[in-house]
Amino acid sequence: MTSNNVAPIEAIKETHRALAVLRALERAPCYRLNELVLLDLLRVIALAATRDELNSTARSLETFGLVRLGQYDDNRVFELTEHGQDVALGRATAEGVLRPGPDCPY
Repeated sequence: MTSNNVAPIEAIKETHRALAVLRALERAPCYRLNELVLLDLLRVIALAATRDELNSTARSLETFGLVRLGQYDDNRVFELTEHGQDVALGRATAEGVLRPGPDCPY
């Protein structure tokens, strides 16, 4: 049986993944990172993702105005927006992004 429904654990991981990406960008020089660095970071913090999964996260974050996406050669570059910074720091909320707690591990 095939289904397009996302398993509950995958939906939960996606909200964590979105927050982890925003928090990483918030701490990065110039608020920018490429997808290869983000893929490695997600693996290290036990939120491993495929390029397709990260691209899905990227499109969602871009849709809500949390990141701007660019391209450099074969690498996608993520850049944090002001609204994305507010969400990363818990000053605002966004659909599909976990709200960070006071001791957020990301």
